[in-house]
Amino acid sequence: MSSLRQAINPQPITTTADTTVEAVIALMSRARTSGVLILDSQGGNGTQREQLIGIFTERDVVRMIAASQEIKGVAIGEVMTKKVLTLTESLTDDQDIVTVLTLFRQHRIRHLPVFDANGTLMGILTQQGIRTVLKPIDFMRLRRVAEVMITRVIHAPVSTSVLNIAKLMAIYNVSCVVIAQSDHQGLTPPDSTWGVWSADSCQIKPVRPVGIITERDMLQFRNLELDLERLRASTVMSAPLFPITPDASLWEAHQQMQRRRVHRLVVVANEGELGGIITQTSLLQALDPMEMYAEIEVLQELLQQSESEREALLKQLIARNKLLESLALTDELTGLPNRRAMEQALPQMLPHSAAQEKSVYSDYICLFAIDVDFFKRVNDTYGHPTGDEVLKEIAGRLQRKARANSWFYRYGGEEFICLTVGIGPETAWEYGEELREAIAQEPFITGEEVEIPITISMGGAIAPLSGVTSAGVKIGQDPQALLEFADRALYQAKREGRNRVQFCPYSEILCKFDPNPLDAG
Repeated sequence: MSSLRQAINPQPITTTADTTVEAVIALMSRARTSGVLILDSQGGNGTQREQLIGIFTERDVVRMIAASQEIKGVAIGEVMTKKVLTLTESLTDDQDIVTVLTLFRQHRIRHLPVFDANGTLMGILTQQGIRTVLKPIDFMRLRRVAEVMITRVIHAPVSTSVLNIAKLMAIYNVSCVVIAQSDHQGLTPPDSTWGVWSADSCQIKPVRPVGIITERDMLQFRNLELDLERLRASTVMSAPLFPITPDASLWEAHQQMQRRRVHRLVVVANEGELGGIITQTSLLQALDPMEMYAEIEVLQELLQQSESEREALLKQLIARNKLLESLALTDELTGLPNRRAMEQALPQMLPHSAAQEKSVYSDYICLFAIDVDFFKRVNDTYGHPTGDEVLKEIAGRLQRKARANSWFYRYGGEEFICLTVGIGPETAWEYGEELREAIAQEPFITGEEVEIPITISMGGAIAPLSGVTSAGVKIGQDPQALLEFADRALYQAKREGRNRVQFCPYSEILCKFDPNPLDAG
């Protein structure tokens, strides 16, 4: 029982039956807990302990969402699970972690309240608590993810509503739904009226996972009172995924769950297609009782390594912060770096890039301001979703034409920026025409096979990076000034008919940086 006690959470979240469902969901969200114990508010008068009368978990939240059940003003006692399996501490040695794992498997539960011999609540056992105590080493390194992963994965396309995701969870009794895309163009799921795929009804292969929605996410959505019927999976899914391969060890899966603080990992094959899913439950079920008994002594020693674990956690937090910073610098629609990314990168990027490039024109920087012609007409005529697809297509075509030392940014709305280092004045014009033709030569085709002709106007400004004026100013080191000149050229291109490239005269740029040059030539 000593090992089991280490896994017990001695301070479970509790409430009374008259608390509203809204309040309980908010409490679970704040405390980041997967379950709340419901105690009888009339149970204690100073001599009698409060009695456990129910439990409310994330799975109950999903069940209510799937049934479109109203929660406003509803007491938790009306919707809680009343039949709660509990464990009473025994003074003998017939209880251990293996006993609890067996109860979890037999009764398909993830929460087990524990009472002492006097009937006083000691705490609660969860899979997370057990996995924290039992950190398997050698035998988990020998076993592969493919041996225990679940291959029947419920998945849905990015266009599915969150309400239908909840229904899938309730129907198939799963704790998550993987959001996926098909690699086969033109194929649609058989159940197209509902807009969902499942492992039973969809045979499209391969399916590529792009995100995931879990029971905990559902709890957060309900707590925020979002419109789940109109909310799309693509908007709220957890992405990007951090998948694992089938040949990875269970120890790697365990460590990744610990690092990322998740309860499940999506398994992908060599080509990135969905292969399965591995959860805390499958990890625990993979533990052979005899192997567990043999490892207890080693595992106890592992618990003493808290210092190294804290250092590892700190490294993961730093990596996580870097990831979040990267996401904050990326345009969600097109995947290009955004305006903030450009403003942060320019001071460090320009000198470094110029020093690396050894061509004849290594000292030149060229900045293009790119604007989609008559884009408002596209939105007004075909709708904003089609406009979004047009912007994504334009971003893709521009990137496919990118040259060495060339970067693209979405500056805002329908405007893009191209920054190029190591390109001469003559080549800059050719590059601008190449980008313009990449958009103009081929119309955009909507999902209804409607062709939309799209063109862009471009304004360019070019200056030497290393050139120094009489005032000691480096001409190419002021990207904001170059952007102003490129914008001026862009508006000139629009005035002259659009679908063209216009450069700001170099003499104007020189005067901006050096109003009184020593050498006018």
